[in-house]
Amino acid sequence: MTLAPGTLAACISSRSELLRIRAAGERLQTLTRDLGGDPTSLLTRGGGVEAFRHYPTGDVYDLSSHAQFYYHSHRDGEFGHIHLFQRPRGMPRGLAPAAATGDADAPCHLIAVGFGAWGDAVELFTTNRWVTGEAWYRAEAVKAMVAGLRLAPSGPWAGVAGWLAALVAFYAPLIRVLVDERDQTVEDWRRTHPGRDELDDERLEITSSRAIDPAADLAGLSP
Repeated sequence: MTLAPGTLAACISSRSELLRIRAAGERLQTLTRDLGGDPTSLLTRGGGVEAFRHYPTGDVYDLSSHAQFYYHSHRDGEFGHIHLFQRPRGMPRGLAPAAATGDADAPCHLIAVGFGAWGDAVELFTTNRWVTGEAWYRAEAVKAMVAGLRLAPSGPWAGVAGWLAALVAFYAPLIRVLVDERDQTVEDWRRTHPGRDELDDERLEITSSRAIDPAADLAGLSP
């Protein structure tokens, strides 16, 4: 089988990583089934989605890891996405932003997860900070945060958080590729759009993306 560059299987570099990613995929499959296949309905409590409103109100914040996420959409009728962040107190030591915001507690955006009509995860994507208002960390720092993510809040959002943590663990090799592509896209934009701030340019917005299908991607890792 020939794998397209950027597919999950093509991003895995060793047998040990393959086994680890496959185990994460099996865990994700179980958690998806436990959530009825639609984690977004829990965040919205089954109600309608108002454009740009965060679900749940106040976001999900893990006090132990200082990771944070929320679900929203940019326009009525859109299926929406989750933005996942890491705040500084939960980051690996020694990491510093390449472009700060003036807020010492400003988070770093790790990845966004797009959803389809049935509440299933169908896309991973990254953005510039016009979208997220984050402190900007370079790819190597973001990849270290993804590798060290420990998202496990208690309370009503624990199930969705566990599902999201499993999804990130499963797609970690692909997320690494997307974050590298994000930095390259931003650099290319800087060179081709002189006089504009590539990090905050609303014309850029999406900096890398891949369609995903967790069930098919897991099947693609079978022996």
